[in-house]
Parts: sequence; structure tokens; C-alpha cells
Amino acid sequence: MARNSDSSMVLVMGVTGSGKSHFVNLLRAGAAREGSDLSSTTKNCQIVPVQVGSELVHVVDTPGFDDTTKSDAEILQNITNFLGTQYALGIGLKGIIFLHRITDIRMQGSALRSMTMFKDLCGDHALKNVVLLTTFWDLLEDQSVGARRQQQLREDFWSDMITKGSHVRRFNGTRGMAEALIIRLIGKEPMVLRIQRDVIQQKKRLENTAAGERIMAVMEHDLRQKGEELEELRKQILETRDGQFMPKWRKFQECLEEETKQRERIHSVRRILDAEMGQDIIKKVKKRRRKFRFRDNIQLFASLLDLTISLTTNVVLPLLSIGL
Repeated sequence: MARNSDSSMVLVMGVTGSGKSHFVNLLRAGAAREGSDLSSTTKNCQIVPVQVGSELVHVVDTPGFDDTTKSDAEILQNITNFLGTQYALGIGLKGIIFLHRITDIRMQGSALRSMTMFKDLCGDHALKNVVLLTTFWDLLEDQSVGARRQQQLREDFWSDMITKGSHVRRFNGTRGMAEALIIRLIGKEPMVLRIQRDVIQQKKRLENTAAGERIMAVMEHDLRQKGEELEELRKQILETRDGQFMPKWRKFQECLEEETKQRERIHSVRRILDAEMGQDIIKKVKKRRRKFRFRDNIQLFASLLDLTISLTTNVVLPLLSIGL
């Protein structure tokens, strides 16, 4: 598939509350809505055109990977639809800036799941175009605490990415640094992510991608654990005396209900992951191109995914530089 694009793109990704919308607003004031808490305010991607010298780059503010209203499978489906459409249209993806709050005491829960999914989506070969950006340093009373946390992230969670070319940077919260990061990324060759190769080139179903396989493995593991818990409770009920029967029976019923719900969730997830998204994406692109005229691929891209594009373009002089 041709990679000749009429524009290039840089994605800003990370968990909810990591500062993605604030970063984008530094490039163009008021382009993205910012939240005051950890609830997600970015529900759909926001495209912000930035003119860097003679090159137009589109910076995209993305929803958090940790949307509590959606399952991991739904999040994967949405991300794949976005990235697959971008690739099918030949829009060059120059880089990804992945934000992480330095105020987080440890990497766990949704942040850890998001990072794991992110690596599954990228694949090793694309990691050289990734910047791991730690944010909210200004909220730390002791900067040495942040330095220790960033070093731990480097050693315990990001070492494999760094080895494969990713760069870690401390964000100082200024427009100058935000612009410098964009300038450095657009100088790189466009990258093709693993998820794009899988669904567009190799026509894989989502369940056969690295991210899809991981989601199913986690759910199946949870189901096995619930089954083991049920079996243990069943044995206890058979051995129990009359006075203890009802409490244990109620616990057994609760556990059985949870297992049933887990089986239903797995069935729902399998329906989502069974999709051949690559073929659907290509068909939609061809159909929309035949039916309408668009000024460029970005306009077509926004039309296909119902995205918002800022009406004005911010101009950045290519004089700033930051080592990557």
C-alpha cells in the first residue's frame, strides 16, 4: 500500500488524566477540552493541524486507554478502527507521544494495562518513533522523588522499549518543548504499527492480533480462577454442618452468578474480536471516496471516523530542537 501522504500525523496517547489535552492545547490554545479530574473528557479524537515550516502535521488528541465505560475489547476495536483507517488512507504516522503522570506512585492497574496494550499495538519495529513523556513534574514538592520514579520506569517497565529505540523525556509543561517534540518526530520516517500490518496487510481477525490474544488470555484466566473458587465452595458445602450451610450456600450462589457474568462477558468480547476489521475499513474508504469529494485525505479520514478538526492551523517555526 502506498505511503505517499498529503500530510503526516503524530498521536498523543496515554491514560485519562495524563495531560494529553493540555499538551495539544499548548500547540494550539483551546483546541481540546481539558478535564479537572480523572474522568475522561476526550471521548473522540481531536485533530489539530500544525504547520512546521513547509510541512503540515496533524497532532491528534486521543481518548484514554482506560475508559471505564468500555471493555478492553471495545477500546481495542476503536483504536484499531482509527489506526487501520489512517493506514489505509496512506496518511503517514510519524510518531506517538505516550504520556505518563510522574505523580503516580507506582505503575499498576489501568496504567499498566494501557502500557501493555500500547506495546502490543506498536510492535517492536515502531518503538523508535515513540516518546515516553512524563508529565506533572510541577506538582511534585521534591523533584528527586520524580527522578527516582522515572528511573524505576526506565528500569522496570520501559527498558525493552528504550532498547528498541524509544526515548524518555521529562516534560517541563511549556509550549516550546511541546513544539520541539513535534518537530523532531516529523523528521522521522513514517512508521507502520503491528496492529496495522495485522489487520490491513495480513487480514487478521482482532482475536488473532497480539492485543486481542492478550485480552482473551486474561479473561480466560479470570474464568478459570472463578471455576476453581466454585469447586472449592462446592466441597465446603458438602462437608459443612447445618448451622454453617446457609452462609456458605449464599457465597456459592454469589460466586456462581459472577462466573455466569464472566462467561457472558467473554461471549460478548469474542463477538467483538471475531471481526475482520481490515476488509471493512478498506471497503468503507473506497465507498466514501466514490460517493464524495474531499479536499485531502485528512478530511476523508475525519469524515469516516466522525472526528473533529480544528479550523485554524497553528504555525511553528522549525528552529526549536530537542534531542531524540
